[in-house]
Amino acid sequence: MNLDDQIESALRQRPSDERTYGEPLTALDNATGAVQPVRGRTRARFRLAGRPGLAGLAVVVALVAGMAAIWPRLQDTPTLVGAAPLQIQCRGEGAAGFSPDLLSGVGNAESGTSAAANVLRQFVASPDYGQGFPAKGWYAVEQTQDRVLFLAKGEGDDPSNYLEVEAKRSDAAQAGLFATDGWSVGANGGCALRSVPPLGFNSAGWDLDPAYPYAPGATELHVLVGEDACDGGTLISPDRIQVGVAYAGDRVVVTLVARTPQGPQTCPLRLGGSPYVVKLDQPIGNRELLDGGPWPAVSIASGGRAIIASTPTPYPSNWHMATDCTGDANFFKMASMSASYDVYCAVLPQAWTLESSSGPQKGNLKDRTPVDVSYRGPNGETFELREGPVCATASACTPRSSAGTAMFGDRQGQLGTGIELSADGAVLALSVGAGQDPAWVATGTGMSLETFKELAAAVIVVAK
Repeated sequence: MNLDDQIESALRQRPSDERTYGEPLTALDNATGAVQPVRGRTRARFRLAGRPGLAGLAVVVALVAGMAAIWPRLQDTPTLVGAAPLQIQCRGEGAAGFSPDLLSGVGNAESGTSAAANVLRQFVASPDYGQGFPAKGWYAVEQTQDRVLFLAKGEGDDPSNYLEVEAKRSDAAQAGLFATDGWSVGANGGCALRSVPPLGFNSAGWDLDPAYPYAPGATELHVLVGEDACDGGTLISPDRIQVGVAYAGDRVVVTLVARTPQGPQTCPLRLGGSPYVVKLDQPIGNRELLDGGPWPAVSIASGGRAIIASTPTPYPSNWHMATDCTGDANFFKMASMSASYDVYCAVLPQAWTLESSSGPQKGNLKDRTPVDVSYRGPNGETFELREGPVCATASACTPRSSAGTAMFGDRQGQLGTGIELSADGAVLALSVGAGQDPAWVATGTGMSLETFKELAAAVIVVAK
């Protein structure tokens, strides 16, 4: 009997009391695969982001021969995790999916003759925008009449780390970046591959709960769950969780998703995950335990022992969420996740608006592209931040007329008026790291020196 036959035979031995997926979630508290909370606390020094690829939930594809035979059982039980198990994606809720088979072989979509391929070639060849994007090895994974999504393997050892470039067609695209026959560049940056969760659910990463020693002979698995979406910083309630457990030869695959919370949500920085117990049909034993979220799947335990990842570095105490910034939180978050230096944003009084912004957006933590953001106040005041490699010389970033020192957020800088970076000789200026790389410079007009000092002192470091 081959492996396919063995798996199929085992799956036919369905327990007589097994519930069906059609039953309400409230009736599944004690069902196989159901998830139950065990205590309401967070762990201050543990974060799920410690494992590569855990930020995104992705599907297990071709774990072993016969995996396709397992999926019908998952669909027929309360542990369903995805209606389309062979679909993966780069983004979060609502994003389209594609087959991982499209990433097989050597990518060469950049050599295509379409307008979309031409846009891709122009983008990756650009010294201003294409830094960090490979010139070759691209795959076209999603294609419609008005949109093509290209992916290429990113740097590093993480097999789920890819880069994306979107080409879009519209009337407005004639004036867009690298416009070609109505096509231009859309979204671009990092892409952590994950599965397409069921409608109304978000990806949810998990790891073993370090408060409980891993017990391969038990039929309960203690985990910490972290939702891959804004959730107001609260613990995930049990009725929002679905879990899939697949037993495939010498592997046990556990995949989690969380129902999307209702209403607008904030994104506070919260360490740790929500503790749960996953019930199993059978002990894991010496089999390999995998998180079926990232693509490819991530090994959690093997041979009866947990795989110990390197201890994650605690979040710096001066980090703040991008949602605390005045202006576009998405821009500041991606700039911080892309830059090799600390990115600051302003926290301004009401009626101030973000007027313009530019900076790194590749998500690789290596980009040295400067950040340049400009704000405008209700009475025409201006407040501008320049960050990164912005000072070619010390004199370029030193105020011409000194007014002592002042705080740029948590950094002390030189305060004064007039600076080489601005044509306005009366501009208020505060410089940190003049002549160094990186450096941080704030300038302001239309306000008193004291008001300028207050605005500069209030800038915050955006969490990476």
